Amino acid sequence: MQNFTRKKVNELELAMAQQYAVDNVAQKFAVTPAVAQVMVAAIKTDNSFLNKINVMMVLPQSGEAIAVNAVGMIANKTDTSANDRAPVDPSSLGGTPYACLQVNFDTFLKYSTLDAWAHLKNFQTLVASQTRKQIASNMIMIGFYGESVAATSDPVANPKGQDIAKGWYQKLRENAPEKIILEGVPASGAIKIGTGGDYLNLDVAVNDIKQLIDEPFDEDGDLVVIVGSELLANDKAKFYSDNGNTPSEKAMIEDKQVIGTYGGLPAFKIPNFPARGLMITSFNNLSIYIQEASIRRSMLDNPKRDRYETYQSQEMDYVIEELGKIAALEFKNVQITEDGGTSWI
Repeated sequence: MQNFTRKKVNELELAMAQQYAVDNVAQKFAVTPAVAQVMVAAIKTDNSFLNKINVMMVLPQSGEAIAVNAVGMIANKTDTSANDRAPVDPSSLGGTPYACLQVNFDTFLKYSTLDAWAHLKNFQTLVASQTRKQIASNMIMIGFYGESVAATSDPVANPKGQDIAKGWYQKLRENAPEKIILEGVPASGAIKIGTGGDYLNLDVAVNDIKQLIDEPFDEDGDLVVIVGSELLANDKAKFYSDNGNTPSEKAMIEDKQVIGTYGGLPAFKIPNFPARGLMITSFNNLSIYIQEASIRRSMLDNPKRDRYETYQSQEMDYVIEELGKIAALEFKNVQITEDGGTSWI
C-alpha cells in the first residue's frame, strides 16, 4: 500500500469510528440499532429489489411472521339494544416462522485496488459501497437458492449460497409444498414449457400457477410474477422468430411490451433469481428479518496478504409473510425447447 493510500485508509477508519461511535474499527464491535437502521436503509436504496420487499429489524431471535395481511369481512351490523358490537381481527397470520442465525459477509480489497482508488474524491464512498452492493446481491441470491444451514459453508460445492440459509423457495417447499408445481405429467419429474410441452408458453404456465394462490389473495392488485432470465430470453426469441419481420410487432418487442405482463400479471426480472424460475407473489410478501443489535463489524489491514479486510456478520432469516399469497414452479425441473418440441433441455 502506498503512503498516500495509507493516509486515505487512516482517514476512512477515523470516519467509520466516528460513525459507529467506537474507538477502533480494527477491533470487533457491535453496531447500535440506530446505525443498523441506517445501514439497512442504504442497502435497500442501492438495490431496487430489496427496496421493494421488507428488510426489517426484529427484536426476538425467533418467532412468527410479523407483517399483517388484512383478510375477510369486517363490515357488519349489530342491534346494540340487544348485543354488544363484536370487533373482528382482520389479520391473517399464515406466514412462515423465523429463526435468525448468523451469516458472515466478509470481504477484502487488494492494496493495488486501494492504490488505484486513493486519488479519487469519493474514495471512502467507493470502499463502503463495494461491500454494501455485494451484501445486497448475496442476500437476494441466498433468498432464492438457499436450502440448508451448514456450520461451515462450502462456496465451491454451493456457489449460490445453498448451504448458508433457507431462502423463500425452501421455506415454500417445507411449509407449503402444495404451492410448488413439481412436474407437468405425473412421475415425469419435469415441467416442459414450449411447443409440445406441458405449457405452450409462459402465459399458460403463469395462469396455472395463479390457480394455487388462495382466496382472497388471488384478486389482490399487488400480485406480480417474477420470471427467470432464461425463460424470458427463450420466450422473447420465440416472439422474434414468429413476429420479428413484421414492423409493428417488432416495435412492440423492442418496446418491451412483450414482457410487460404474463398471465395478466405484471412481470419482473430480478437479479439472482433462478434462470428458469417462475414465482407469483407480492413484493411485500417476501421479507428478510435481521435481529436488532446482532450486526458486528471490524475493518483491518492484513499486510501478510497485501489486502484490507472487512468483516461483518448479522443474524438473519428469510420469511414468507402469507403462504396463501405465493406459488411457484420448481425451477430445478423446468425444461425448454429450441426446436419446436423435438428435444428438451
